[in-house]
Amino acid sequence: MPVIAIASQLAGDGKTIAEDVAKRLGLSFLDHGNVLDKLAQHGFSLTEFAHLSHRNAAPPEKNWQLRKIGKIISSEILFLAQKNSMMLHSPYAPYLLGGVSHIPRIRVRTPTMQRAKNFARANECDETQAFRLLRANDNREAFILEACFGVEFPGRAEHFDLVADTGWLNVRDWTEQIVDLVQDPDFEPTASSHAKLRTLATEAACGHAINGVGVGSCCPDTPC
Repeated sequence: MPVIAIASQLAGDGKTIAEDVAKRLGLSFLDHGNVLDKLAQHGFSLTEFAHLSHRNAAPPEKNWQLRKIGKIISSEILFLAQKNSMMLHSPYAPYLLGGVSHIPRIRVRTPTMQRAKNFARANECDETQAFRLLRANDNREAFILEACFGVEFPGRAEHFDLVADTGWLNVRDWTEQIVDLVQDPDFEPTASSHAKLRTLATEAACGHAINGVGVGSCCPDTPC
């Protein structure tokens, strides 16, 4: 069974699609929150991560912490990707798994207006406030991708095997499209693709760059 990496934005349709595809294919489902839980085991609370992940709150002396967080997240995602029958729903997974030909990398894009409606409904706020909070969250994710993983231009189509725009097709249709995609023979694992994944996992554990994605090791005077 396949391993799939899906990225999406806050209050979008990505998690619903990822869950539906995982259920259809009988895959274990790992959400981004499960990956972030690993940070606590390495001395980073989610509150601290949220604080560090704002541009204005991360001066140069905090860079080692961001690199450490990137290393932890990278190692966890690449460890999980080596298991069979796995759905990884994380904004970082498709970037970290670039070059592994047997893992479909998918981005779910939801129109901003729909995201604002979803967010406002879920959080009992008006849509103007929802727009503002979503924009702040999108900027935060872009900063994390750059600071922790070296991704300067996230969201470009070349990072993905499929960009699923729910403004064009609905969730049900995209679920069908993705199920068909991941069953394509092009995504059959090979000895070379498994070797590539093992190499990436080793690089992540050592803090080396992955496919040009920086997961730099900690500074010499900080514990790893």
